[in-house]
Amino acid sequence: MLIKRDETFVSVIIPNYNHSYFLEQRIESILHQTFQDFELILLDDCSTDNSREILSKYATHPKVSQVVLNEKNSGSTFAQWDKGISLATGDFIWIAESDDSCELNFLEKLVDVHLKHPEVALVYCQSHRINSSGEITGNWITHTLQFGNFFTEDFIMDGNKFIESYLIHKNVIPNVSGVLFKRDDLLKITPLIFEPYMKYYADWFYYIQLLCNSKIGFISDSLNYFRHHDKSVIGMAEKKSGWLEIFKMELRGREKMLHYLQKCKPSNLDTIRQQSEIGSRQLRYLTAKGFIQRGETIRGFLLVRKYPFLLKRLSRFYKEKLFN
Repeated sequence: MLIKRDETFVSVIIPNYNHSYFLEQRIESILHQTFQDFELILLDDCSTDNSREILSKYATHPKVSQVVLNEKNSGSTFAQWDKGISLATGDFIWIAESDDSCELNFLEKLVDVHLKHPEVALVYCQSHRINSSGEITGNWITHTLQFGNFFTEDFIMDGNKFIESYLIHKNVIPNVSGVLFKRDDLLKITPLIFEPYMKYYADWFYYIQLLCNSKIGFISDSLNYFRHHDKSVIGMAEKKSGWLEIFKMELRGREKMLHYLQKCKPSNLDTIRQQSEIGSRQLRYLTAKGFIQRGETIRGFLLVRKYPFLLKRLSRFYKEKLFN
């Protein structure tokens, strides 16, 4: 059953780069949503495959309000997000990545939570993992198992408490395709801040910005299908940078998050800072160990010199390795 609500309007943004293989399926998964009050904004970042041909085919569709084909690659998917947000006119914004997919009642379910809880800045749902063939290979519930069963139930939660308990430890919102933003809140953080070291973590920072002194909603049903393949952001991160470089980028990203939170002044800032340090210490350990294992011993020991707690942890690791 198609649902139409005259007073609520959603802007759906598809930022695409070289995902022609998945693009048509993605667009169709949006056009056939049970909730139909939306505009579709199609963006292409100078793809070298036949993406532009596919997007042009949809240019005259009544749901499509904008088709923007870049003549030069922007160098960042987050620049495309920013462009799409600037073009959006809806009450809510869904950034639907071009290689992902979803259930046909995705919008219906997430819009309903926003309407019942107008105080939330964003609502997100659980996600399936799928491969390049669209086969389900797992579920992102495993990403949050360290927090027990909390993410097995729906919730509305204070944003500061969510940051303290979950988001400062790791990005527990694994895929922007599973998120529906309130436009007024999203506009408060635009233009989106982006630094080169944020290339894999900028969305995490944006969630921190949005949820400080706000609220969040979660749907435990897996309505989103997050695709992991060689050309996905995660796949490219692993291939191009390697985990050691990603650890170093995350350390800098964590520093930026804390700097922002100090300006935002949540009531639980001291506790958030303490929780953040737990994650930062683990990343410093992994980075130092990575340097040493890669033969960059001097860089590893310089890090140990700066953070003396690393000496004990690294000594224990190599002692266990020696005797095993």
